[in-house]
Amino acid sequence: MKHAVALLLCMAVSGAHAQPVYRCGNTYSSIPCPDGKVVDATDPRTAAQWAEARRVASNEKQLAADMRRERLVDQAMQKPTAASSLSAAPAAALKTLPQVSHIPLKKKRVLARPAASTPFTAADMASRR
Repeated sequence: MKHAVALLLCMAVSGAHAQPVYRCGNTYSSIPCPDGKVVDATDPRTAAQWAEARRVASNEKQLAADMRRERLVDQAMQKPTAASSLSAAPAAALKTLPQVSHIPLKKKRVLARPAASTPFTAADMASRR
């Protein structure tokens, strides 16, 4: 079953490469156009070159995973930095700071709106002077 799927996949890929590609100005198409030129779109790489490219990609993927793992370990080992100032406050003074949760929040100011019966009149600001 695997061989049949692989054979069908190979035939589909090889059929796609058999179509001619035309260059029409700055665009490429499988449909011929006036003044279009046929472009050789075949892949010149050999099976050995494909295998080498897959091997290199696999090695780079493994290297990236190793580097990510090392970065995560380094980040986990770092101590988070604490907030600091130019002059250090004593620890006892920090404990006696008042809690701010009891301070009421300011209410939002609601703007007065004109009554609905008042007609709107536009005026030129220059004429008011």
